[in-house]
Amino acid sequence: MLQRTLGLYQQVINLNPGQTVRDLQVNVYITESSDIKSLFVPELKVSNEIETDEKENKIVNITRPSGNKAIIHYSPNVDDQEKVGGHCFEGQFIVKYDVDRVHSCGQVLIDEGYFVHFYAPDGLDPLRKLVVFVLDLSGSMSGRKLTQLKQAMTAILDELREGDYFSIVDFSDSVTVHNLDSPSESVVIAPDHSRLHPYNNTFPTSLEVQTAYPANKDYVNKAKQIISKMTDRSVTNIYDALKTAVQVSHKAYEKIRNELKDKNEEALEPMIMFLTDGEPTVGITNLGSIRSMVRELNIPRIPIYSLGFGYGADMNFLKKLSQENGAFGKKIYEASDAALQLRNFYKLISSPLLSNVTFTYIPSQVDSNSVTKKDFRSLSDGSELIVAGKLLLNDGELETDIHSIASNGTTSCTVQGSKIPVDKTEVGDTVVPVEDKKVYGSLERLWAYLTVKQLLDQQDLLDEDTKGNESSKLKEAALNLALKYKFVTPLTSLIVVKPNETDAITEFEEDSSGHDGLPVPIYSGRTSGSMVAGFPDFAIRPAFRHSPPLVTAPPSIFISESLGYRQNGN
Repeated sequence: MLQRTLGLYQQVINLNPGQTVRDLQVNVYITESSDIKSLFVPELKVSNEIETDEKENKIVNITRPSGNKAIIHYSPNVDDQEKVGGHCFEGQFIVKYDVDRVHSCGQVLIDEGYFVHFYAPDGLDPLRKLVVFVLDLSGSMSGRKLTQLKQAMTAILDELREGDYFSIVDFSDSVTVHNLDSPSESVVIAPDHSRLHPYNNTFPTSLEVQTAYPANKDYVNKAKQIISKMTDRSVTNIYDALKTAVQVSHKAYEKIRNELKDKNEEALEPMIMFLTDGEPTVGITNLGSIRSMVRELNIPRIPIYSLGFGYGADMNFLKKLSQENGAFGKKIYEASDAALQLRNFYKLISSPLLSNVTFTYIPSQVDSNSVTKKDFRSLSDGSELIVAGKLLLNDGELETDIHSIASNGTTSCTVQGSKIPVDKTEVGDTVVPVEDKKVYGSLERLWAYLTVKQLLDQQDLLDEDTKGNESSKLKEAALNLALKYKFVTPLTSLIVVKPNETDAITEFEEDSSGHDGLPVPIYSGRTSGSMVAGFPDFAIRPAFRHSPPLVTAPPSIFISESLGYRQNGN
């Protein structure tokens, strides 16, 4: 599924023939239900580092048959390929685009008894936010990583908006909550504080004096001075760092919200941005205990966005921590562009438009057990919320209510629609027919993909001592859907057969080794498919061993991608 990030959908096609190719063609066909309002194809990406100034690909030919369709043709000759990567041509061909938002309450697509609701409202002012930055200053952050962290934080502080609030917490063996008015009076929490009282909800009274600061020019400059003087110290006390961050966030949120309430300006979105480059080495180090503590204290949930800096961070733990607290985690790679990676991550979360977003459907119209996640902690500018499910009647109507909190207070909207004939080409305000008919409808596949992903997420978040039958049920449900719709997941694998070498694999075998397969969907339907001439046949089976490597395509390559309704895959 194509995810909307910073206002754009992005389709990435990996080209790696291992040599220059005499006849190389890439065709991308985009068919959307709304007009395509922006379309950009940058030069072939040949590096993993972030491009600060993307240039347009001059070799690409783009045609627009209609407002909602586009055809992108890329056919570099051998000289063009050698200019990019010498005799070993490889890179990523990327297409970026966005569509018009016709209805303020989103776009609902209905097809063959399934619906998908895309929600990305335009024209909303960002919520004021409260950000608690929690920064790892352990010894492993020394050198380039600390320099890059300082560079990123200096830029991030400049991007705080007037009306925002922030706090800076750093940690190593102890945890420091910085006092911007008087740095020498910053509160330092020793590593044994929480170990003696694991779920003690109290912390030094001096923290209650000022736990967050308005993001005006004066306090931003003071924060920059503190950031510039930071030095690496010793060990990694993640338990106390997270506990302190949660306590600071909740106390600051309550205080600021009460102040805003007196001014009839209640909307405030709190968040924690937690960065570490390692695993806990002092205090309470059990990762399950750390997650349990956060779940216990972080009520109501304040989103915790986790950043794992480098190879020493436990991304499995960080992603679970964030998922349990209404957010997501991301890895920051040790490279020359690490500071830019940090800044780009902050951009993803820096402009919350709505909070507490809830989608409500009429029980007589929708199979409530089939509906994917419909309650969301927040919606950020440039992103999109997606809900899918089954209708009780194939040709039934659908009415959706959306309730949320915006910058001007509580808001709601309603979108209605019904199935309309496939042969209609006009685009309505609410419901649009899906033209492309597969063995399984594209919306049905998208629903299946979202459902499998959420089942696997739920299973992954179960604690080791509570998994048991619940884990087995979730795995079984996810596996059955993955096999039915031919998705490659951690429970299934892709078996490749060379052309003309043997018959396609059709039987599913079982094994007890339990190794994960490729965690990538083979097909997930805004629709896309790809074809490489001479590419191996494949079959999907339960994953019990790693899949064999794919064979290299021959020197003559033709790739065709068909995109529609923001889906991608094979």
